[in-house]
This record gives sequence, C-alpha cells and structure tokens, in this order.
Amino acid sequence: MEISKKAVESFKKLMKDKYNKEYTDREAYEGASSLLGFYNALIKSAESELRKKRKLKEFPKGFHVDDGTYNCRVCRRHVTGEESWYDKYGVKCMTCQKALDEGVIPSFICINNDSFYRTWELERKFGIKHQTARKFVREGSLKARIILNEEGKPYEYIFLKKENAHLVDPDRHSSARKSYEKYRKKD
Repeated sequence: MEISKKAVESFKKLMKDKYNKEYTDREAYEGASSLLGFYNALIKSAESELRKKRKLKEFPKGFHVDDGTYNCRVCRRHVTGEESWYDKYGVKCMTCQKALDEGVIPSFICINNDSFYRTWELERKFGIKHQTARKFVREGSLKARIILNEEGKPYEYIFLKKENAHLVDPDRHSSARKSYEKYRKKD
C-alpha cells in the first residue's frame, strides 16, 4: 500500500508535536510505512480471530485451525492443521487437548498463563533442573500434572502454582529482592 505525501507530512507533524523530533521526508515515509504495516498486521490478526470465533459458534466443541501456524497455549509447541485444536480456551496441540479433555490439566491454565510453571521455567526461575524436578515429583515434594504423549510417556510436566505454594517466584516475592528494591531507591 502506497503512503500519500499528505500522510507523510501528517506523520512528520505528529512526531514533531508529540516527541519534538524532526524527521526527513525519507525517515517520515519509512516510519509511516512501518506504522501502516503494523496496523495492517493487527487488523489481519483481529480478522482471523473473529473468523475463528464465528466458526466456533458453528462448531462449539472446537475445530482444527489451518490458516497458519500457532503456539499451543499449554506446551508452546508450534501447531497447524490436523495437529491443532481451537475451542473457547484457544489453540492447543492435540496432546494437550487430550489432557484437557481427560481432566489431567485444568482449563484455567489455557486462560491464565501465570497460574502454572513448565519444567523449563523451574530451571530459569528457581534453578531446578529438569532431572531434579522429576526426582522431586517422584519424592512428592513437587506436585506435577503430567501430560502423556501417544506412547504413554511424559510429554510435558505442568506445575500448578496453587498445588506448589512453596515455590515462590524469586523475582516477585523474595525478601532479598524486596530489600534490594527498597534500598536501591534510597541511593
């Protein structure tokens, strides 16, 4: 889509008024083009989501999505076509959808990403490596919801925060972090 000279001038004026920054015609054209491209991407995304919501009225239990590649809401795997499922909880891979249908994982984790940890998040936030997490699950000190693959082997471990209340996000609640924040502001 071509940007008009009037739109470029309008973009230059906006940047001057709002941010007190002078743009050349070329910079303003590139900025306006980028902004237009961003809004076009947002519109396409919104239209795609609206189409899926309409189709969900026709198929209330859900359907496969084949208009692109998506990330599973639970395990974050890339899915498309027959390996995907879209319902009122969003796009999921078929393995996670099966676990949801069987009650292995609760539906709220599809909506609230902050309600659980995945195995890799345990390592990043708490320094608990994958093998150690599995050992803690066997010992009972960590409670995991284990999603099984088609062969019946563990596919993904989901650690609900409410079932593992002793795990406290060190970035948000640790006393050391609070102390650091408190005294950093005084300097």
